[in-house]
Order: sequence, then C-alpha cells, then structure tokens
Amino acid sequence: YFLELLNGSERWLEEAFLAALGDLYRPNAGVFRDLYADLRRYYSGASLNLEEVLDEFWMRLLERLLKASDPETASLLSDDFLECASKQTETLRPFGDAPRELKTKLVRAFIAARAFVQGLNVAGEIVRKV
Repeated sequence: YFLELLNGSERWLEEAFLAALGDLYRPNAGVFRDLYADLRRYYSGASLNLEEVLDEFWMRLLERLLKASDPETASLLSDDFLECASKQTETLRPFGDAPRELKTKLVRAFIAARAFVQGLNVAGEIVRKV
C-alpha cells in the first residue's frame, strides 16, 4: 500500500510539473525520478541515509535552477561555484523552509513505514515457524 502511495505521488508530481513547466521540466525530471527511486530503495530495505538522499536532491535541484536561470552563462558556472553555492544553502535558503520540513516529514514517515513492514515480515516468519 505504501509503495502504491509513493508511486501515485510520483505520477501526480510528474503530471503537475509537466502541465505547469512543460519543456523546462523535461530535462530536469531525472532529479525527481532519482529521488523517488532512492525513496523506493530505502523502503525496500536498502542501506541509505534518507537525510543525505534529501540533501543531495536539494543540491542537485539548486544546481539545475542556477543553470536554468541564465542558460547563456550556464556553461560558465564552474564546479567550484556550484559547490560554494551548495554549501551556502543553509544561509541563503533558496527553497525557504521546504527542505527542512520535507526532510523531517519524509524521514519520519519512511522510518515508520519501513519498520512496520519489516515487523510484519518478521511476525510472518515467526508464525510460520510456530
């Protein structure tokens, strides 16, 4: 059920962003697809740090936004500049409180969902052995 909700969320986001942003979204869709892939992997039991996954998502999104803000100079943005910008996100807060709020809610929800499913699996194994 949780994966159905996650997949539905991904489809909804994809449709909403395509409708709102169209050609601006298409080349950047991979950033969001990668996030959802990591969320599915975590839920399935992969050893991922969700906070790091989300931090990486916001860094990649910031990089894409910086490059999209002025396509003519995007090729001039050095790796050093992009790294500096990403290190300043806590100070500059280009996305407001969204990264912090999303991280808190997602980490809490995914830890609970994964623990619940793992608990059900263990309980099933115990019942089968008894």
